[in-house]
Amino acid sequence: MQLSGDVIVGVDGSDQSAEAAAWVLKEMRGSGRALRLTHVITPAHLEIDDEAELAESGRTVLTALTDRLTQLDAAHPDGASGTEILTEVVVGDAGEELAMRADDAGLLVLGRHGAGTVNSRRIGTVSFGLPGHALSSVLVHTVRDGSEFDDPAHHPSIARSGAAGGVVVGLDTSEYAGVAALDAASLAVAGGQPLRMVVGTDALGDREAAEALARADLAWLREEYPDLDADVEFQRGDAADLLIDASRTADLVVVGKRGKGVFAAMTSQLGRTSSAVLTSADSSVLLVPYRRDPRLRARSE
Repeated sequence: MQLSGDVIVGVDGSDQSAEAAAWVLKEMRGSGRALRLTHVITPAHLEIDDEAELAESGRTVLTALTDRLTQLDAAHPDGASGTEILTEVVVGDAGEELAMRADDAGLLVLGRHGAGTVNSRRIGTVSFGLPGHALSSVLVHTVRDGSEFDDPAHHPSIARSGAAGGVVVGLDTSEYAGVAALDAASLAVAGGQPLRMVVGTDALGDREAAEALARADLAWLREEYPDLDADVEFQRGDAADLLIDASRTADLVVVGKRGKGVFAAMTSQLGRTSSAVLTSADSSVLLVPYRRDPRLRARSE
């Protein structure tokens, strides 16, 4: 995918955030961008808690995670990627601090839930609330299998290249969907995975015209990514329900932060479909904001 800045991973000491960082390290290979691990500590008692002591405990968490990621990177068949790993400890509100840093980031990555929630399918409050306010793309990473950090050579971030689950993107007639499709195709090609383009026809009005546009989008993406293995599916039903259903077998669902029929100024809010998918998807979810991409011109021609 196109990265306009470094990648930030919100780290809280949980396996979810550690696995999110491992996923990013794999996807960033060759990008030349830095990986920034940001650990935000929110004191329970502002007047009582020792800020210096909290910061030191945060640095301990980040040092341990950096060591684990370095081992993973070194175990990759292609050797270490050379990705620079930066660390930062912040004392404050997690949502506010990460949202501010996302303004200049290429991607913000979060675990589905934090350290205080074990084996839950429910999304955490920060992971649900932050994507609608961050200006960057946001990936909420879901761990289906247990962590395998103790065996770096067989960790999913290395072993799952070409996994059958693939990438799913929700497609409508909006420019948001066009940008999301470009990022989804890029990730699918980089991971050696198929791309499923899911079109919910019920909400698109003229079905014949919508299907023609979707097929044109497929041809457009194949032109942009000659190695892309992709197909388009036309399905009846609510778009959010269709994408949630697709997430049960996908590795990643990509969706624009908003869909068709929205005001351009509403860049800091999630649409109904993206909000529902973020809440209920079984896979990781990438939420993509609109950006000016010169390749979109070819889509509209």
